[in-house]
Amino acid sequence: MAQDQKAADAESASTNGGIEDIVVTARYVSENIQDTPIAITAQTSTQLEAANVTNIGTLGAVVPNLLTMPGDAQSAGTPVIGMRGVLQGLTSSLAVPPAVAIYTDDIYHGTAAGSELDFTDIDHVEVNRGPQSTLSGNASIAGSIKLYTKDPRGDGTGYISLGGGSRKHMEAAGAIDLGITDTLAIRASGHFDRQQGFGNRLDFSCMMDKLGTPALKGRIPYFQPDSANRGCVIGHLGGGTTAVGQVKLLWKPTSDISLLVTARHREEDLEETPEVSLLYRTACFDTPGCGASAGAQAYHRATFKTFGVVIGPQFVTPQRSGGIYDTYATNCRPTLDKSGGGFPTPYADGFCYDQGKTAHHTLLSGKLNAQFSENLAMTAIVGYTDYANEFTAHGDQSPLAPVISHFHNLDDQWTGELRFNGKLFDKLEWVAGGFIMRLNGQQNNMISFSNIYQLSKVKGKNESQSAFFHLDYNLSDRWRVSGGARYSDTKIAITIDNPQAVSVLAPISSAQTRIDWLISTDFKITDDILAYASASSGSRPPGLTTIVTTPRQLSPTSDEDLISYELGLKADLLDRRLRTNLTAFYMDYRKLSTGVRGIECRNQPGPVATWFNVDQTDPASITTCAQFPGAPDPIAYVINIGKPAKVKGFEWDITAIPTDGLRIDWAGGYNKFTSGVTTANAPGYLAPGNHRQPEWNMHANISYDIETGFGTFTPRLDWNWQSQQDYDPTPQTGLPDPAYVIAPYSIFNGQIAYKAPGGDWSAVLQVTNLADKWYHYQVLIGTINGYTRVAPPREFKLTVRHEF
Repeated sequence: MAQDQKAADAESASTNGGIEDIVVTARYVSENIQDTPIAITAQTSTQLEAANVTNIGTLGAVVPNLLTMPGDAQSAGTPVIGMRGVLQGLTSSLAVPPAVAIYTDDIYHGTAAGSELDFTDIDHVEVNRGPQSTLSGNASIAGSIKLYTKDPRGDGTGYISLGGGSRKHMEAAGAIDLGITDTLAIRASGHFDRQQGFGNRLDFSCMMDKLGTPALKGRIPYFQPDSANRGCVIGHLGGGTTAVGQVKLLWKPTSDISLLVTARHREEDLEETPEVSLLYRTACFDTPGCGASAGAQAYHRATFKTFGVVIGPQFVTPQRSGGIYDTYATNCRPTLDKSGGGFPTPYADGFCYDQGKTAHHTLLSGKLNAQFSENLAMTAIVGYTDYANEFTAHGDQSPLAPVISHFHNLDDQWTGELRFNGKLFDKLEWVAGGFIMRLNGQQNNMISFSNIYQLSKVKGKNESQSAFFHLDYNLSDRWRVSGGARYSDTKIAITIDNPQAVSVLAPISSAQTRIDWLISTDFKITDDILAYASASSGSRPPGLTTIVTTPRQLSPTSDEDLISYELGLKADLLDRRLRTNLTAFYMDYRKLSTGVRGIECRNQPGPVATWFNVDQTDPASITTCAQFPGAPDPIAYVINIGKPAKVKGFEWDITAIPTDGLRIDWAGGYNKFTSGVTTANAPGYLAPGNHRQPEWNMHANISYDIETGFGTFTPRLDWNWQSQQDYDPTPQTGLPDPAYVIAPYSIFNGQIAYKAPGGDWSAVLQVTNLADKWYHYQVLIGTINGYTRVAPPREFKLTVRHEF
């Protein structure tokens, strides 16, 4: 095996006009993607920019069977990720291990929080689908996503680019690569981006006057006295400012030794997540069985006594450009008249949080490569990351704020990895090593919905260590067998200081010791066609629930365990003008961590709470709790259980260059999830018509280089499509509630690129969402309202770039 080097040379150096080779390091060593017996999608920086993929949250647009989308406001900085029907989940908790392993320049990101990483100065991205537990650790049961930025070359090259576009969009980026001495090189890069959000925060009372319905505002005052002078707009959603800087220093004293040191920092000052209300539940004050909890009824009484209004459909904002983009949320809870009772002591009202969210992310790393001999090499990696964010989730999207929470997360992490690779007897190639991680974190939360108010401080620690090996044995010059294993030991411990609900000051913990394995074989049918088959295990350690309403809800999450079987074919055909990569897979979940939403009856007699399989928003929850003395209030109670399941599917990744200058890409995937629970309405059952992630996704693009005496013009059209999405929290009961269903949709993007003769100047005019289609990502419905995250409308951007 060659020494593990960063695949900074994932160049577009095509041969005789054919499709370029891309070098990947999915199995710790550098090898051509077409020779790697794993389902991999690798995208170079050029491909990502052309497809308008700028971060992990948008990566799913171009990868088969990968679902990515921005997280909701309560999990800011944590994208929703699903891969082959295996879901990362919505939590940003440090106490719940991820399902997808995310790396930046070989440094593992150990928590889902803050994993919506940007692609500044990116060289290429590798998405390895299917469990990677032997290669990427036991928190990669779905797969892994690995980002590689450009390494120093010391050749004096660089670039600067400036861009601008819709809604005051301003963007600047640049990099310079310098040789300091014959053995020392440095690369510095940066990126700045600022844009006004596409969603508006509206002053409710101002809008009621503007719409000619002043009676609907009751006694709610204007949020700002002069709101009418600005069209009732008091802020924006979905925009903000990001700034990223990175410095890489490469020292290569000899041809056999190199040391790479990286420092990277990212600052975010963003507007809130663009969430809008689609519906409001009927408010009631004291009617048994109306579906509103006693807490919600208490809040409705207080708002009516204070302002003469109750929360209802008047808080759904008017449509514009074919959909709802705006909100009446203010990040403020007004002072309430609570004399009607039903509120605990203490209970906070009359407060405001800043409109916006901030984050800071620092990464420091060092990587040492040493080639001891032709058959023995070593790689040592050490990394430190520090991440913090602060944000507000205003779930009800109204100026009355019955559902509002504020979060402040702080995480820091050390990782270390040592591995050796070599070759024996010209037949056996091997890698062996070890990995260690120490993650410490703290979450400071204010959580309030209806009459519940909690101030909690959660401190946690995640410690993981593992040892691994991987072997390739060449039976012939065309036939290879491979195998590997990883031993992992993981322990998570937390304390909770929450005087209003749960305080656990002595650490509680979850732990797992685990061995995962991989076996595969591949055969070169011709020099350009590879067939492979593999079987591997995948795992995810148990975590701990950190946000609970009562002490009885504090419990570990189930661990996860599956075995995956995969067949693949990778072919370069027609003199490398056609590349066809096909994969079929079958995954047998022996244990899937399944959250099942139900209720607990508050203050139920006895030390153990009973979980009832009834949704809190169902009027039956009221009658269910009526069996206990005093008819206690039903409160949400999500239990976590491990249940069997199966996932099967297939994927394709096809590229064609029929003639010089014309390129067509088509990629897609299908996954079919089937629960192992066959009893309808039982926990873990998935009723027909419900989906964990869309069963189908596809991406296609076509581009053509038009050569002229003035340079090269390249028009390009991209198409993204996904099948039905639904997020019914009670998928065991029957078809999904229509309110949760997002119908299949297509999105088209287009661009025209220009490159001057000589290639040093270029420009790109991009238009995203060409049809200006209103679409959204996920619907969540609580006791007050139903809301969703919306995607941007049509946007344009012009970028000019100079390379030197």
